[in-house]
Amino acid sequence: MALQYRAAVLQAVQTPMAIETVTAAPLKSTHVLVRIRAAGLCHTDLEVIEGSLRYPLPIVLGHEAAGVVAQVGPAARGVKVGDHVVLSWNPHCGHCFYCDRDAPILCEEYLGQGPKAVAFDGGNRARLADGRDVQQLMFLGSFGEY
Repeated sequence: MALQYRAAVLQAVQTPMAIETVTAAPLKSTHVLVRIRAAGLCHTDLEVIEGSLRYPLPIVLGHEAAGVVAQVGPAARGVKVGDHVVLSWNPHCGHCFYCDRDAPILCEEYLGQGPKAVAFDGGNRARLADGRDVQQLMFLGSFGEY
């Protein structure tokens, strides 16, 4: 059975976010599912709401968070269920030109997929009740329960 959770979803710029039910995609082998325990509101989130920073909509904002690992894919390394974690808004692939040169802030995958609000593989990790994909800001979408 698919995991359903609540998230604050922005459907249109300059409108309030609404709490909606979101269905998570099945966990991929290297992915980790985190139950969000705290999330910060950043000016970047406000820029998306106001429309001065454009991202695809609908979107779950939030990219500063901490939580507890709820599920771990079979090929994920370094964490286990129950671990307390801080989530990074700047993940990196570990193998592109910049990652190989110890400059992950310039990761080609991050910079290429980040503005699309999709995962590194180009896919989405959640859907709204009406079946539409919901984007996640900076790979996280931490204004959700997961």
